[in-house]
Amino acid sequence: MQSFQTLKVLVIDDAPTFLFTIKSMLVKLGFLENNVQTCKSAKVALELTSNKQFDVIICDYNFGIGMNGKQLFEEFKHLNLLTDETVFILVTGDNSAATVRPIIELKPDEYLLKPFNAVSLKERISVAIRRRQKLSGLYSAERMLDAQKGLQLCDDLAPFHPEYYFVIKRFRASFLTMLQRYEQAKLVYESTLEKKQLDWAKVGLANSLANLGQTDEAETIINQLLMTSPNDTRIRTEAAYLKLKSNDIPAAISHLEIASQLVPGNSERELVIVNLCLSVEDYQQALYHYRLYLEINKDTYRNNEFAKLTLIRVLLYACRTSPNKANLIEEAKHHFRLLMESKNDAIQDEIELIKAHISLELGYYRSAITILKDLHSKECFSHFYAAYHYAWLLNIMSVENEFNQAIHWCSQTFGYEHNQIVFSSKVAMLNELKNSNESKKAWLKQKYLKVRSDNIDSATLLETYLAIHEKAPLLKMVCLNIIKSLSYVWPQRAGVTQVREIISRCDNVVRQLYAEAELDANNYQDYYQAALNRCKGRIE
Repeated sequence: MQSFQTLKVLVIDDAPTFLFTIKSMLVKLGFLENNVQTCKSAKVALELTSNKQFDVIICDYNFGIGMNGKQLFEEFKHLNLLTDETVFILVTGDNSAATVRPIIELKPDEYLLKPFNAVSLKERISVAIRRRQKLSGLYSAERMLDAQKGLQLCDDLAPFHPEYYFVIKRFRASFLTMLQRYEQAKLVYESTLEKKQLDWAKVGLANSLANLGQTDEAETIINQLLMTSPNDTRIRTEAAYLKLKSNDIPAAISHLEIASQLVPGNSERELVIVNLCLSVEDYQQALYHYRLYLEINKDTYRNNEFAKLTLIRVLLYACRTSPNKANLIEEAKHHFRLLMESKNDAIQDEIELIKAHISLELGYYRSAITILKDLHSKECFSHFYAAYHYAWLLNIMSVENEFNQAIHWCSQTFGYEHNQIVFSSKVAMLNELKNSNESKKAWLKQKYLKVRSDNIDSATLLETYLAIHEKAPLLKMVCLNIIKSLSYVWPQRAGVTQVREIISRCDNVVRQLYAEAELDANNYQDYYQAALNRCKGRIE
């Protein structure tokens, strides 16, 4: 192992007293004073690491304001400011479960509870440096998602480092899972458990079994773990993954929400919950969790234009079921106006997509369809959330041919996800959208057969058209036939105000989506006026 004298250390804490104490401690342990730098904020730490590489970073968990130590660690990794041999140690003076659990979930090289002495600090640093140096190739392969190289390194390192037997086993199983070689990963976990009953190996075994289709055996393992360790978020996340495998999305959401209550502030978990809420059309909960996601990430790299685009999307999705629709649209428009000032070419097509959605919600259907047609001809959506948004809009607007193409584009955006459950949540979104569309089409087919029946009376015909309109409000032919029917039939259990609203909605669709010549050919104005006249002749 390298001598402490050659190692460069960065200590980050907002308490000057602690910075002075730990620097003195490090110097007494053999670190050169000139090699130990200190700073009091995440912002300064990012500036320092951008210009200089450090071998050891000792970071407080909570700075009081701005990014915490967890978020700073994620920022370091995102910006590639850590080498594969850099040791990251989190420090906290709070030993409560609310603080310790997030640290454990983050998986730093080590963590220390204040107060600690020089002996424990030396031991933790020494152990972490030694492990990082000996296994740096594995950390590199993991970071680069190079599973083949990682497996070769496991073979090379295992005979010479028996002290890291379980660490190497864990890496090996992870690389095999990355390559979807689940049977081999299962054998690695089983051989690990023969040596020692480790929870991570049990969770990994359950994951391999689930991916091999052996969900009952996987659930048995996870249920046993939940009984003994109900507060372990790894187990909760795997339980959610299993529920997704069996298409029980509400149960998956429940497990993840429990995990978030146990360990708040996990960005990826909140995003998965958002995805799953969207998949089951629980738009209000999706919006709630996306606001949490933004709050967690307000000072981080995730707070970017794409995050703001997604906020607008989720606000607009929520309009479908919210009694507060007008306020949600206004909020979406506010954020949209700010994004319109962007010069980023990468988001221009998504800005157009947002325009189409706002137009839809405001009743400007012709504008929405024109924008969507233009976007379709460009085949411009290369990432999942934009492609999904496009498909979602087409489904709402009952544009079936283009919808099928959009679903195909969604599936093409799938790539490797380091986090399995993020990938599964996207698959759930896509599958539920497809199922919703197929269910709607099957229902519409039955209704269309009914309206074509020779023996259907005019009152039943109108009620059937109204039911279709409720399910698919932008079908122009249905809207036209409702206006025609209302010119001589009154709907059951409807008052004048309700009928006027129906006429207004259908007329808006008809006039926007039919050409003038088509309306003239159908004598539409006569039917429309007759429908209005029937309202005048009735008492509310």
